[in-house]
Amino acid sequence: MATVINRNGLSAVIHVTANSTVVIAGNSSVSNIASGNSTVYETLTGGNITQIWWGAPAGYWTVKRGANTVLVLSESGYLDFAGCGSSLMIDATANVVANLVTSATGFLMIEVQKTPTSTGYTA
Repeated sequence: MATVINRNGLSAVIHVTANSTVVIAGNSSVSNIASGNSTVYETLTGGNITQIWWGAPAGYWTVKRGANTVLVLSESGYLDFAGCGSSLMIDATANVVANLVTSATGFLMIEVQKTPTSTGYTA
């Protein structure tokens, strides 16, 4: 799993190519999407899925938040939830669990809008 884009206090884009668990809530020593370093931490209480791109030529992806399956994605595509005026807010504090089913290859990119409690930076 790689964090492709990470905007402090705003959003992050995660790229996965295999089964992955992305920790959302917590500070940058725990969360995979909170930005920061050893002295300055961003702390998140959650995050909403705003956009998703995927490809699975011989299978499909499942995306779960907590105990809920929020997406089942076959073949390839793109969904812009925020562009339609909403985002996937169910279990926003839970990890994002992505599983590639019945395929050896695939990709998933997820944009998550952060819900920060603290950006760790002062003006």
